[in-house]
Amino acid sequence: MKNQDFLTRINKAFVNVGRYFVALASMITIFASGLLIFAGVWEFINGIPNILDFLFNHEGHRVELSVHFISAIDLFMVSVVMFVMGIGLFELFVDKDQTVAYPYWLKIHDLTDLKEKLIAAVVVVIVITFLKHIVMWEKPLETLYFGGSIAIVIMAITLFSKFVVGGESKKKKAEETKE
Repeated sequence: MKNQDFLTRINKAFVNVGRYFVALASMITIFASGLLIFAGVWEFINGIPNILDFLFNHEGHRVELSVHFISAIDLFMVSVVMFVMGIGLFELFVDKDQTVAYPYWLKIHDLTDLKEKLIAAVVVVIVITFLKHIVMWEKPLETLYFGGSIAIVIMAITLFSKFVVGGESKKKKAEETKE
């Protein structure tokens, strides 16, 4: 019995120390999210001269304008994904007592919730990436291949979400109703 108690204490120590590692990962992720916001703002600011040229001189192309702003939106979306992941990691592993009042859309109870939020955000980022590609529209056949590959990836993500993540969610709800 003493060995079991000793091993249990070691396991608890690993879990407690692990919380600090996850807290560090969470803070770095949130910090990187902030840096991406600044990168998106910088991309947006770099597009302003193109807007002014287009408005006053009718020089430049609308495509260049669109690419700047879609790139900024892409950076903002990736930033939001990173922010949600950082907060989710903190909420799951560090804030055990739920001392922070999170908005309802950011409440994460387990890894399944975090996976669902990540999957939804990844699909949006993929769609924005395709939108940026289609605005540049240089080679129609390559754009078709790119769109097809994105469609396949989104279908795979959807199936994964439905059968794996959704299956975990259904099992969890079934267990909760039994109790």
